[in-house]
Amino acid sequence: MAPPDDDSTRDSRLRRSGSEGLQDVLVVTVKKSFWASQECEIFPHRVYARIVWGHSTNVLNTLLLAARVTLELIRRRPKLIFFGSAPRLVPLFLVLRRLGLVRSGIIATTHAYFGRRLGRYADRVIVYSRQEAEGWANARLLPIPADGDFGAVVPYEDGASYIFSGGGTLRDFRSLIEAVAGLDVRLNLVTFSPETLDGGGDLPENCRVLWRMPLERFLSIMAGSLFVVVPLRAGAITGGHTTIAQALCLGKAVVTTRGVGVEDYVRDGEEGLLVDAGDVAGYRGAVQTLLDDEELRRSCERRARGRAPELSYASFARKIEALCAEVLEERERR
Repeated sequence: MAPPDDDSTRDSRLRRSGSEGLQDVLVVTVKKSFWASQECEIFPHRVYARIVWGHSTNVLNTLLLAARVTLELIRRRPKLIFFGSAPRLVPLFLVLRRLGLVRSGIIATTHAYFGRRLGRYADRVIVYSRQEAEGWANARLLPIPADGDFGAVVPYEDGASYIFSGGGTLRDFRSLIEAVAGLDVRLNLVTFSPETLDGGGDLPENCRVLWRMPLERFLSIMAGSLFVVVPLRAGAITGGHTTIAQALCLGKAVVTTRGVGVEDYVRDGEEGLLVDAGDVAGYRGAVQTLLDDEELRRSCERRARGRAPELSYASFARKIEALCAEVLEERERR
């Protein structure tokens, strides 16, 4: 009788079957971030969305992508479809799977676009925090990979110490701006639209807003900061993870928002400090604490650097390869 598999044997078997089985996987995605990287090339069959007009998620681009994916399904008959970043298309193919018109397995991301009821027709739904996984029987938590070439980042020199905040989706920049007013430190804030600043009003003298810029410059300004603040709105469990992951990969302490799915990345007092959503005094106190307590800040930086390997593209590639192998193995048994 053969001995039972231990964890290492099973992982090795999954990796072997994954490398072979990726021939049976069709990746559907927008060509950006991890999905445009060299690490993504482990997937030999990829359909990238073509941006004919406007944003990648508009109706025209989505319909064109749907047609191309349908042709690939007819031509290749993949055993598994991996939707990397094609949020408007996922609900359509989950409906087709429910109707029995798509026989391939499905691994999906961007669950905010389809919800639990439709999501049960996916084999796996990838989420980026434990809080997102609540109520999903088929959820799989994977740490989000940090975008950028961190080995090539040159820290920005501003002539004076500053803290950094950036992004736009689901951010609560207004609370942060109010919190830093009058503090003896500059805030360099990078965002893509005035709307993300939540209304008018003069900015305090120590707050400078910069607008959309290349990723390399964004990371350079982040790297030159004392630490990073990612203020999120209440309930914003699908936002901010990428910026937090980038900060950790740069070895930065992070101030961010408690209870919105970030605790898998930043633990209070470990990689940074957590503040309740909308708590201006809390943000002010956390910022002042990291300014005053250099020992705490250095300790957070060390722990942040320790998290970097698990947030790399290479780590993400290994995890999704193993996940594909797992799903293919399950479907073969069925």
